[in-house]
Amino acid sequence: MTNSLTDVDRVLDVAADLIVNDGYDAVSMRTISERSGYAIDELEVLFDSSGDVLISMLNREFSRIYASIVDNVERDPRGGLLSRVYLYILSSLYERPLARSLFLIDRSALNAIMRNNTSFRYVPQIGVRGELIEALQEVGMVSRDVDPFRLSAVISSFTAGLALTAPHDDLDTVVRGLSDLLARGVDEDVDDTEPGKQVFYRWATSLTGPRDDRATPRDDDFDDE
Repeated sequence: MTNSLTDVDRVLDVAADLIVNDGYDAVSMRTISERSGYAIDELEVLFDSSGDVLISMLNREFSRIYASIVDNVERDPRGGLLSRVYLYILSSLYERPLARSLFLIDRSALNAIMRNNTSFRYVPQIGVRGELIEALQEVGMVSRDVDPFRLSAVISSFTAGLALTAPHDDLDTVVRGLSDLLARGVDEDVDDTEPGKQVFYRWATSLTGPRDDRATPRDDDFDDE
């Protein structure tokens, strides 16, 4: 075994598969060793513990989620509107097995990963926060008649209800229906959504890096998902 990105990705893939199919409690250096084919002493060249594996797995997943959302927003001519941002956030969660498991099915596993590793100071939030809506409103993407924080609470209720009633045979129809409701109710009628895209890009970028101690995860950091 060499200390390479290929080795790291293989180990992280195994950890993700364990989380999705067997749950958080199934993850250990022994089970990772058995599933990956690497001896435990080889794994310890890359990671000090299974907790470190999970932290790296989570960071990689966040990076991929945000890359997917940003790419979809950028390619969509209407991508700077709130309804489109919400569509791509929901799609990214439901289309990625690990994200779906951690954010919509077994969020206790996500909390356990954070609590068992004190060096993990900040977890990006996957959701439509009031601050994001307010910023979109300031650049003309969201109606001025809307209270950003009340709207965020309503969107959170939609998302939570969707998670509680999963799985859905017609998931794409449901997600697009929620997006259409936002489009009709709060999106501004604008020709150029580039200002909204820039707001979302800055917001997403700010969430993918550590901040000060006030950003330490709390239980309520994930209430909006």
